[in-house]
Amino acid sequence: MKHVLLSLALIPLPLASPAQVIQNNTQLSVTQGIFCEIDSVATMDAPGTAAGHIELYDHTPEFQWLGSVVPMVPGLSFGVRVDTVGPQAFGDTVITLTHPPLIGTDITEQTYVTTLGGEGPSVNAYTFDLPMELVTGTWTFTARQNGQELYSAQFTVVPRAQAPQIALGCESNLMS
Repeated sequence: MKHVLLSLALIPLPLASPAQVIQNNTQLSVTQGIFCEIDSVATMDAPGTAAGHIELYDHTPEFQWLGSVVPMVPGLSFGVRVDTVGPQAFGDTVITLTHPPLIGTDITEQTYVTTLGGEGPSVNAYTFDLPMELVTGTWTFTARQNGQELYSAQFTVVPRAQAPQIALGCESNLMS
């Protein structure tokens, strides 16, 4: 499992498709998407996650697909990109990911603290790295600062056959 935190330069995105985002702050813009796994450059401790850390990228991953339907494919990444108005940053933001129980565990929630915005967009994403993570159902990213919800973004993870264009889209890039 990889949780990803990134705050770097803007990358243009393709046209948006329907997503399931509830945004509670006019100072940020939230986009949901899916992308082919990229290599991380470092990790940061995140004791509230199943892995105990999140992975960091050296560049903003580009969403190959916008939306909220994610095929259950090893190595596929999905998440939320947050752009803020100007250089505004939301420090000490708690990201909570809720999901169906990971296979063989009772883990249904993972959390870590981060900063949204600032010098560029922030991307918080999840990558299916282990077989235990491949569970269908609703996965929700929620960001809270000082107890107030900034956004909530819901994804539906489905069997690969229900989203074949995405499931097949990263095959040459996926790591084992």
